[in-house]
Amino acid sequence: MKHILIAVILMSAALAFAQGTNGIVSVDARVATTAKDTGTNSSATAITPAAAPATASIPALPEPTADGEPHTEMLDWANTPAGDPLLEPKPLPHADLSLIGGIARTVDTVHNRLLVQPFGGGGRYLIYFDERTRILSGGRETTALAIHPGDRVYADTQGLGSQVFARTLQVRPVGGPAQASGQVIEVLGGQVRLQDRLSGQTIQFAISDRTKVETHNGPASATELHSGSLIEVKFMAGGRQSEAQSITIQASPGESYAFAGILTHVDLRDGVLALDNQTDGNNYELYFDPQGEKSVGRLVVGAPVSVTASFDGKRYRAISIRVTEAARDR
Repeated sequence: MKHILIAVILMSAALAFAQGTNGIVSVDARVATTAKDTGTNSSATAITPAAAPATASIPALPEPTADGEPHTEMLDWANTPAGDPLLEPKPLPHADLSLIGGIARTVDTVHNRLLVQPFGGGGRYLIYFDERTRILSGGRETTALAIHPGDRVYADTQGLGSQVFARTLQVRPVGGPAQASGQVIEVLGGQVRLQDRLSGQTIQFAISDRTKVETHNGPASATELHSGSLIEVKFMAGGRQSEAQSITIQASPGESYAFAGILTHVDLRDGVLALDNQTDGNNYELYFDPQGEKSVGRLVVGAPVSVTASFDGKRYRAISIRVTEAARDR
């Protein structure tokens, strides 16, 4: 019987270890009952309850490293004057420009395009523009909202993919102040007929005692205005009688003029020079004799020169050409 009791105790201990503390308590109760039934001293067979298994501690996760960790980068708008660098259009490529002048027929500010009917007829041009386009009205910067159907527009355009894109748009509204430049066709009885250089159209205006006349050398008289003169005029357009507010005589037939600037084009075969004149900032074409010019070998694009030329009513013909000292030092 003693051996049987020991076997029962061992089995009870194993069962209590598997089921936890509550199991041990129930086994003790059964053991105590068995001991009582057999007359055995229960104190001799008391079993110390087994401790509950300790809960395993969860190790802390290591701190993530910076390598490969996702992050958010904020754009510095305060130091980004051009706006959103992702949406800002790319600079325009360098290309030859073509001047288109005509009447605005439709203006689409949603798709940034303008339909122009050229002066003198022909097919219409669809001209595109965006924030890279410089838009001028009355000599001041403006926006596409200043262009209206019927306005005279002049666009310096270039090819941009399949589009005709405007680098510069000059707007001349119908009526109000206007400006034109070209060659005088006729001066008769206070009336002047001018062939506009940009549009090729004939413009007629009147001169009076209130008209301010000047040359590059200073104030002048209206009597110095002749057929063949190159002028720039400001007048009020839109009325039946447009009166000139100011006239600048740029050249008169038979007069000589001095130019100084940087050569931008040289054609030795046809004898044509183009230079940016430092006096007024305009670009002029000057004709010369390549066979009789001594400094012809030094006439290259980028060379600074000074030229004296006479105006014959159609073109400037160089009398003398001198390459300045700045070019010799190169």
